[in-house]
Amino acid sequence: MLLLSRILGFMTALLLLPGAFLQAQTLPKTPGTGLQGQYYNGRNFEELAHTRTDPTIDFDWTYSSPGPGLPREQFRSPAPGVSGEDFSIRWTGHIYIPVTGVYTFRIVSDDGMRVWVGGKRVLSSWRDQRATAVTTQVQLTGGRYYPLRVEYYQVQWDSRALLTWQLPNSAEEPQPVPPQYLYAKLPASAKPVPREVARPTPPVSAPPAAPVAVRATKPAVRTVRPPARRPSVAPPARRVVVVPAAPRPVEPVAVPAYTNAAGELPDLSTLTKGTTVTLPNLYFTQGKATLLPTSRPMLNHLVRTLQAQPTLRLEIAGHTDNVGNAELNRQLSEQRARTVRGYLVQQGIDSTRLTPKGYGGTRPVADNRDPKQRPRNRRVEVVVE
Repeated sequence: MLLLSRILGFMTALLLLPGAFLQAQTLPKTPGTGLQGQYYNGRNFEELAHTRTDPTIDFDWTYSSPGPGLPREQFRSPAPGVSGEDFSIRWTGHIYIPVTGVYTFRIVSDDGMRVWVGGKRVLSSWRDQRATAVTTQVQLTGGRYYPLRVEYYQVQWDSRALLTWQLPNSAEEPQPVPPQYLYAKLPASAKPVPREVARPTPPVSAPPAAPVAVRATKPAVRTVRPPARRPSVAPPARRVVVVPAAPRPVEPVAVPAYTNAAGELPDLSTLTKGTTVTLPNLYFTQGKATLLPTSRPMLNHLVRTLQAQPTLRLEIAGHTDNVGNAELNRQLSEQRARTVRGYLVQQGIDSTRLTPKGYGGTRPVADNRDPKQRPRNRRVEVVVE
């Protein structure tokens, strides 16, 4: 009986060995450490502020209440030098595929998020929204390293960025992609899958066909004609290089809030309650609440003023001109006021000292009918409380 038991145990071990060996082969030879994350101020990747390696994509920068009875607006910065609102992130690198089959990828985002695998966009939920889940399935080959790119942007309020996967024929719940399968930089032994190359469409390739045919027939004619007639062949040849120019992208336009003549922020400590001061040298992207980098010197000056006067409380008032929809103007003015407030809070100013409000075009300081005076109404003010 003892001999029979040993024989059965040995046979069982032999049966389990191939499965264990196969499972070991699914792991990469050199484990990864994560993806390269580039963090930008601005929701459209305007200003690169920080770069680091992120082990996985599973983030929640939702603000939280600092204490009972206090406002909720506490903005968590995703990285050093990045504002708690109106930011964007781009993760790049490679993902190792352990086994061949159909993979389920899922994103949860607030606001926009999109994913490319092997150079092909497989997921896109690129819009302002509450936390939303989107899922897709992709056929991939085991043992390969696929280029991976993930992009994310956040506007305001809550924020969420999550990328999960589910292996083929797996009954487990989707989970964030483990860092050992993600590479900011591939090991020397890895053979990445090449990115997809865009193929020309038939309408693009059709026009050159006629000039090619002309080129094929002209040399035969030239061998018969005298050399003096060769200049007459030049005009048809010039048609081949006429290619329509691609349209150039339109750059965002910086719209300044009204700048006072001095261009400097006055000493707020000497001002009495109710005094209103227009913030000079404050710039936003046209029609949006995205601060441009040129606004930072003035805002940093305001931060130092608030730090030196710890009892100073301010209302941050956003204003627009009266062109367009009145309600949309009010919303834009409030968003800009909140963006300024978010920047100050990010620099360590207590949020309870700052009250954002939007007035739209209801409080003009100049004649909106005069195009030269109208820009003065597009401004952000601070009011001493």
